[in-house]
Amino acid sequence: MKELKFIKVLTTLNKEEMGRLEKFFDSPYCNTNPALSLLLKQVIQRTKSGSIEHLDKISVWDKIFHDTPFNDLKWRKLCNDIMVVMQKFFTFEQLSTNSFQSGNLLLQYIHEHQIEPLYKSTSNSIQAEFNKSVHISSEFYLQKFQLERNLYDLLEFDINMESKSNQESIHHFLDLFYISEKTKQLVNAVTRRHDFNVPIEILLEKDVIEIIELNDYLKYPEIDIYYRIYKLKKDTFTDEAYEALKENLLVHLNKFSLKEAVDILKEVINFCTFLYNKGLLKFGSEQLQWYKYGLKHDLIFPLKSFHPGHFLNIVILGIRTKEFIWTENFIEEYQKIIPLDQKHTLVTFSQARLYFNQHKFDLVIEKLQDVEFAELTYNLDSKVLLLATYFEVEEWPAMASLADSFRTFLNRHEKDITAAKKLRYANFIKFVKRLSKVKYQDKAAKLKVILDIKSTEGVVNQGWLIEKATAI
Repeated sequence: MKELKFIKVLTTLNKEEMGRLEKFFDSPYCNTNPALSLLLKQVIQRTKSGSIEHLDKISVWDKIFHDTPFNDLKWRKLCNDIMVVMQKFFTFEQLSTNSFQSGNLLLQYIHEHQIEPLYKSTSNSIQAEFNKSVHISSEFYLQKFQLERNLYDLLEFDINMESKSNQESIHHFLDLFYISEKTKQLVNAVTRRHDFNVPIEILLEKDVIEIIELNDYLKYPEIDIYYRIYKLKKDTFTDEAYEALKENLLVHLNKFSLKEAVDILKEVINFCTFLYNKGLLKFGSEQLQWYKYGLKHDLIFPLKSFHPGHFLNIVILGIRTKEFIWTENFIEEYQKIIPLDQKHTLVTFSQARLYFNQHKFDLVIEKLQDVEFAELTYNLDSKVLLLATYFEVEEWPAMASLADSFRTFLNRHEKDITAAKKLRYANFIKFVKRLSKVKYQDKAAKLKVILDIKSTEGVVNQGWLIEKATAI
């Protein structure tokens, strides 16, 4: 039974959502078939107790229909119907989080059913709700446009054609919605072009940018910020343009919805990463500062949702900028939100990288010596780290043994990694072994190994290898 679609969907819900779902099914208005409610309760009970795998459709059928013989056609219809009601519940849940949209739907209902006693009081309360809003977004302007449209209908401006009506407001908010949403989507498009070389042609792209520049639209932060990100990625980068974006973000980012603020911050961090990789090294520190801002304002792991990429990036940036104490505190504090199945791997690997850069090589060996990670990438990188550590402490027998076993590991997982990736790790092994021997050779051999490392394309940890070769 666990393969049924509605059960798979149900297992994605948390305890509170399941509770609200049960109440929804128990309502005769929302669900007119009591059998569906009984089916749902059976599955939720087994889901909470962890015994869903042992639930079979015959036993569930007997608890719902008692002495009625099992009917496969009726069973399949029951499973389909429960999914239909669940989808209604999801719609209701989503609507309950958007007071502006639900308010507009209420006004439409009132107008369409001519409930005149509610015209004034409802429209006034909904307008007051809009006026209290501190959030900025294209979605807000869309709902404000819908509100003005509803007010136009309620006040019967279509009959009184001689009045000015609220046409100016309708067009104003429609324009703001279109331009703010269009600018946001242009950032999406230019990111794909800029970061991933995806050829995207957007009709009216130049026209929208020209409208923004020729009119007074940059006074709206929801347009201004996306416009500045777009221009940074589309045109030649300047420090002044970046600083202007940064200044506006620090003032206005908290006014966006959580989801949109998270997306904007991700765009800025990715752009800083791009600039750093282009050789503008100060943007390594900028990346970390944006991550710190995001951590402070719950934008990196919003609502305790965990992202392993962010965790590792923050550790790497903390190490790169030599903020070792801060990085150690970050690992300690934020390991609490890592899912249990990832926690040991991420924490062990992150601490090992930190200890290596702090030259606490004994702690690196302690962390990694007898560890095998389930994730192949972590396994590969941990072996690189341990091999480098053995080199640093001149544990030559251990280094040689690990180098040989590392080669065997690469060959054994040949089908799991690309040929280019395998070569990068194999080159690292080769050069580490050469460096361990060249320490005792002449100057010409040392210069040759430096030249070979620099001229070889595709070497893991190439910077460290060059540093060690130069220091010999």
